[in-house]
Amino acid sequence: MGSRSRFCSLCVIGMEIVMELLEIFQVLGIEQTKDERAIKNAYRQKLAMTNPEDNPEGFKRLRSAYEEACAYARTQEEEQQAAQQRDTTPSGLWVEKAAEIYGNIKSRQDVEKWKALFSEDVFLSLEEEENCRFKLLRFLMDHFRLPGAVWELFNKMLHITEDAEKLRERFPADFVRYILSKCERGEEIEFSQFEGEEDAPYDLFLQYYDRCWQAIQDGELAQAEEYIKNAEELHIFHPVLEICKANLAVKQEKTKEDISRLLGLRERYPKDPMICYNTAELLWRNERKEEAAAIYEELKKENESHYMSNVRLTQWYYEQGSFKEAKKCAETVLSMGADDRFMELLAKINKEIEKDLEKAYERGGKDSWEAGLELGWCFLQDGKISAGIRLAQALEGRIPRERETERKGLLTKLLVEEAEYEQAAELSKVWQAHLEEKIAGEESGEERERDKDRIRQAYLIRIQCYRNLGYVDKGKLPLAIAEAEKIETGTGRDIGLLLEKAQIYMEMEEYEKSLELVRRLVEDYQVYAAYATSLEVYRRQWNAAGVIQAGRQCISYFPGYVRSYEHMAKVYLDLKYTDELKSLLEEAQANGIKSVILDAYRYQMDRRDSIPDGDELDEKLSAFRKKYCAKVSEGDEELYRKSLPMLTTYLYWFPGTFMLVERGIFHRSAHHYEEAREDFEKALAENPAQPYALNGLSFVYKYQGNYEKALIYIKKAILYGQKEMSPIIFVDMGNLYLLLGDYDRAAEAFLKYQEQVGKNVYSRAALGKALAKTGRLSEAEALIREAYSRRESIFDLYHALVSVCQEAGQREKADELLEAWEKELGKQIPGWKTPWRFKRENQKIYGEIKNYYSKKGWQELMYGNRKNAMKWFVRCAEEAQWLLSKRRIDDIEEVWCDVVFASIVCGDDRQGKKYAEKLKDWLVKEEQSGSRAYYNREKGHLQIVFLAAWYTESMETLKEILDREPELEICHFCTQCVCKEMEGVRILYLLRAGEKEEAMKRLLRNLKRMPQDEYMIAIRHMKG
Repeated sequence: MGSRSRFCSLCVIGMEIVMELLEIFQVLGIEQTKDERAIKNAYRQKLAMTNPEDNPEGFKRLRSAYEEACAYARTQEEEQQAAQQRDTTPSGLWVEKAAEIYGNIKSRQDVEKWKALFSEDVFLSLEEEENCRFKLLRFLMDHFRLPGAVWELFNKMLHITEDAEKLRERFPADFVRYILSKCERGEEIEFSQFEGEEDAPYDLFLQYYDRCWQAIQDGELAQAEEYIKNAEELHIFHPVLEICKANLAVKQEKTKEDISRLLGLRERYPKDPMICYNTAELLWRNERKEEAAAIYEELKKENESHYMSNVRLTQWYYEQGSFKEAKKCAETVLSMGADDRFMELLAKINKEIEKDLEKAYERGGKDSWEAGLELGWCFLQDGKISAGIRLAQALEGRIPRERETERKGLLTKLLVEEAEYEQAAELSKVWQAHLEEKIAGEESGEERERDKDRIRQAYLIRIQCYRNLGYVDKGKLPLAIAEAEKIETGTGRDIGLLLEKAQIYMEMEEYEKSLELVRRLVEDYQVYAAYATSLEVYRRQWNAAGVIQAGRQCISYFPGYVRSYEHMAKVYLDLKYTDELKSLLEEAQANGIKSVILDAYRYQMDRRDSIPDGDELDEKLSAFRKKYCAKVSEGDEELYRKSLPMLTTYLYWFPGTFMLVERGIFHRSAHHYEEAREDFEKALAENPAQPYALNGLSFVYKYQGNYEKALIYIKKAILYGQKEMSPIIFVDMGNLYLLLGDYDRAAEAFLKYQEQVGKNVYSRAALGKALAKTGRLSEAEALIREAYSRRESIFDLYHALVSVCQEAGQREKADELLEAWEKELGKQIPGWKTPWRFKRENQKIYGEIKNYYSKKGWQELMYGNRKNAMKWFVRCAEEAQWLLSKRRIDDIEEVWCDVVFASIVCGDDRQGKKYAEKLKDWLVKEEQSGSRAYYNREKGHLQIVFLAAWYTESMETLKEILDREPELEICHFCTQCVCKEMEGVRILYLLRAGEKEEAMKRLLRNLKRMPQDEYMIAIRHMKG
């Protein structure tokens, strides 16, 4: 972990026998002996000073030490003699010299003494070198506390890293793992800081230190105090024990004591990284961040990749407004791994940096590409994948050749994030070729090493792509294995790769190969998480014994791993091992496991003979859908709660992906998105390529406003469900692209839908609207005319054409169409311009005049003709009122909203107040009726509430209404990348509040994303 923790050292299983023995007699307070009488006397003396009630932990340790000492005293004499028999071979005598060097704390640190030892003839001889090497390594199993420089020498002379595989065959795996870690990272304890007798038990001191630190982390403060006391009794000083004392004081809330202790240590050891780090952490936690930041900067200066220094400085620089400095530190953290909280901080930093980068990129100029490239990396880190892809593609041909490799790498990573696996795999090969060409011309150095790592990343990306494509085409899986084998190193660096290979072999049904890799991971690297793969392998093989064995192994290391319990419970249920099943379910409950699958097995345990068959389930599900789903999707919360247990029972009958998806969809229709997400993700845990679960998650994230994540899931659903999913899924994907403002790719999605279903009204209209947003108006117009050519009402055609012209900013064309619309109204509805109250009692064409007035009003409002705009909006409202009297309209409140908005923009308070009052009355009636007409349009409803309050409520009330918006889901059928209704009223509020600068910022930002939005354009024409 390095500087992530407190520079903790590793205690190794199987290497503590001597340490334990030293500690046993240290606790008893006597020298090591096999005299049982002396042991008993020492125990009695200590027992007299240790009250079990006052110090239960101390008593336990004393009793344990006594029992272990007695056991040691009773060992066979022959064993003791064998253990103490001297090895007088040349290599044995050579190791004795090593032991002598190790036994003195000063000589142990003297690299020259160790070099001299390795220079002796016996080690250099062909006959004894291997014997010396083997015996020294055996010695290290019990004597493993060495300075970093000595470990570096040992690695060189004993070939530890180089011969890791061979060492694992001859030595315990945990020992090999330990010495490898020391060779790679060194010892974090500074040995030169030890003070004490040269032959004092320094290893025992370090053992107490390790255990003390662990006790502090575990909250066992009394035990930590005991370890500190034991260490102090050895009469050895080292600052690490003072660090333990300071951290213990933190836990005991003795802040002044711990800060002063560490500040004193730092004054004594100003350059010690461990002391500096712990001092900085303590200052940081006590809100003395400026002092802490200065120390972190010192640490970073000495070690650029110091993890926690970069974490803290990222936060510090962000708080100080130094966003570029914060980003540099953040990128160092990212290279080593970051949690969700840090990624949230990075998103805030990027948001600030992106403002300047976007301006620099939009200004153009020969160097604007550089801002664009950096912006692309920000988008990747922030999860703005669609925007990142568009930007990276737009940069093609604009970047100098020496940076084109970076652009290709960026685009490759963006594509794989968006589940474009075929494209990403192919582009990764091009990226890799560029990197290899670049490396050929580079000298050794940091950049060359980074490029080597990028080549490895290219391989890893292809492995990921081929594995995901393998769910559709099994032929891709061997390609993933081939890519993995090209980058294996035979070191601990392969751990992630081996896990991936084990899982790929499992998908290939090469189960023995998968299990062999699990064995390697566990035995060679102690990666116990690999047991989860063996559990899944045995489940697929229907190997009950294997499932139980692997499940137990998983639970022993990861008691919170749900699937262990689920798979084992299924075995016990199928085999009718009721007692074992009950015991397992109790164990799961004790470990805090929550699982609907376990709930199902608990339900089935006593009802095996009453579970219906699949046909009965189908019948009941069909009846359930007809009776409940439509009403629940309209907002009947009470019915949702009443019917959910019924659906859950069906899930208990058939626990699996089908019923999980079914219940997830039901949750989603009731707007219970977290519950829906849990069910969909549970289904994906069973089958990562389940298309309906993926599609369900897409809608969950869409309604919650996370369009990027929604797009990734819907693309996976399309990839894995090509033969199952309805073609309408391409429309859903197109709508997501519209929400992201990516109109070209939206058009591509709608075109795919049209290819699937043919040229019907819906496909042409959807594609036409998308094309209009890309500026391809003539194509859009042709499609829309085709779409509406067979419709009875020509007015639908005019409405659609005027809409796309307005969205495309084609004012003159929209005016022409409105004029033609007006003439057609005159032909089909004689006298249509007479006052509404005197006409058309028997007209069959309802709403056409209202629609015309509405479009005419928006056309005038968009171009600043305020007087005419109000005339048309008021006429629209009057027409709507007549329709309401004939019960031919059910959304009159939307007309009133348009009038109020236009009144505010045009400064017509008389009309505004009149229709705002109508909105108030409508809201009262809505509440009284219990209507849920806006159940799937929460933001649309909030706009009504705001406009109703505009003329009568305080600014505080209006702000409170606006503050509700972030908690609301998007309107389900919205395809606007900005909520124009709510943004419109928010900007009006800012202008009224005198925050003109902020209002203009929002307005311009919105116009940049939606250049022809009617709300934004209308506000732009406001006076003042």
